[in-house]
Formats: sequence, structure tokens, C-alpha cells
Amino acid sequence: MKNIHKNTLLIFILTLFSATAAFADDVAKGINCPPGWSDNPVARLDNRVKQCISPSLNSSVQLYIAPGKDIALDQLLDNWISALQQQGFPLQTKVTESKGNVSGAPAVFREYEGKADGKTVESLLAASRHNGINYIFQGSYPDIDREAERLVRHSLTTWNFPEDTAKEDTPYDSPKDKGTPGTFKSIGGCWSWGLWKTPSGASVVILPDGRAIFDGEIIKHWRPNEDNSIVMEIPAKWGGGSAIWAHPDGRHDVIIQVEFPEPRQILLRDSWEYNYKGKAFKGCHH
Repeated sequence: MKNIHKNTLLIFILTLFSATAAFADDVAKGINCPPGWSDNPVARLDNRVKQCISPSLNSSVQLYIAPGKDIALDQLLDNWISALQQQGFPLQTKVTESKGNVSGAPAVFREYEGKADGKTVESLLAASRHNGINYIFQGSYPDIDREAERLVRHSLTTWNFPEDTAKEDTPYDSPKDKGTPGTFKSIGGCWSWGLWKTPSGASVVILPDGRAIFDGEIIKHWRPNEDNSIVMEIPAKWGGGSAIWAHPDGRHDVIIQVEFPEPRQILLRDSWEYNYKGKAFKGCHH
């Protein structure tokens, strides 16, 4: 019976369309391997886009392409988890479930707990869809390793999809009422809009439509988190990857970068108001 289950999972996983391989490298860049973990490029086979493994080999972060183009995300995640459970993965108890987004795309997030070899394993899973392709995020760690948990959660929180470069320089559609969101789905990040400067004088313009302009020329993108922070793509010369930017409680003149083990102050507000391509916007206060 177990071999039948294995074959079922294999068919489920490999029922993919050939075009997915063309996206694998770009999509893999949207997952940040935790510091010190191994990025295993050999694991990028079939539907697995990325795999990061901890030094102790007992924690991992993985991203998969999943079949079922028109399936609801919660049902997609149900099917995926059912197949994993049949394979003996320790996903016996669902702890939490919530809905959110990845780079503006709808997503379903779940946490599980289970037993493997007499030890408790915790898992974070998420399903999202980007450009018509389904993705499954899968992270796991021992329940006693809180540092591994933080690192896996950071990878999930900063997970992003590559942007359509043809849309990167579309004109900003200024909102009619100052202080209200523009084209970025009317959610989050309001405190961050405007012109910011680093202590050295470098500039970052954060636009309400989900773009950020570094040093007046490099266009990157951000997305909101539910905890009043934003996930920001970082230019290579600023360190690369993605990072969580927030501001200290009660202050709107400083942006901190959430890092391990401690956050650090990186930007000071220069102006609430800014003009981009002749159109003005004004950051709003929370």
C-alpha cells in the first residue's frame, strides 16, 4: 500500500507543463535561504524550484511548482498535504491557517505539527499562484529549535515573485485624494511612502504603487505585511535579496531593517511629499 501512495504522489507531482522550467531560476531568487544554510541547486528537479538545508540537516525550506491551474488555493494545499501525509511526512495536526498575499498574489498559509522518529516537527506551508502557475512553500524544523523556526519564518515572510520587467516603469497613477493609496491594491505601507535618505545621503523613494527607486535610478519592488512592515527587494550594491523594513512604534521618521539577531536603523525620512514624473503624492500618517 505504501508503494501505491508513493506512486500516487509521484504522478501528482510530475503532472506539470513543460513551460515551468523557464521560470524556475527567476522564481528561485524569490526565496531567501537562511544565513549559513545550503542552497542545493541539484535539488531543482522536476517541480522543486529551490531547496535550502540547515547545517544540522534537520531543517529545510523548499519551493515547489504544483499542478491544478484552476483549483482553489486551499484545495491545492489540501491535496498537497494529503499526498505528503501519505508519504509519512509529520503533518498530523493543523495548528493555524490564514490568508494573505505573496507579492500581491493571494496566498493561503498553514502551520502543522507532527511526530517523526519520536521527535516533534513543526512545518510552515503556503500556496500561491503567480502568472497562472501554482507554487507551494514548504518549511520544517524541530520544535525545540526556535532559531531554525525564526529563519524558516523569515524565508516565508520575504518570499516574493519576480516582477514583469515590462511593467517596471509604467507611469505612477497618482491618487485623487492625497494620503490615500494609489495603484497598489489600496493596502499597507502607507507610513513608508515618500523620500528617505541613508546616513550617507543615498536616497530611496517609496511609491504607493509598489515600487521603490534607489539612488534615483534602480527600480525595485515592495509588498506589505500585516504587521505594518514592508518586504523590500534590495539592490545588489545595497546587499541584495529581500528584507523586512519597519518603523519603531510611534515614530514615522525612521525605517529600521529587521535582521537577526537585532534590527538596525537604515533610513531617515526626508519628505512626506514627492513628485515622480510630474505627478505628486503625499505619504499618510498612521
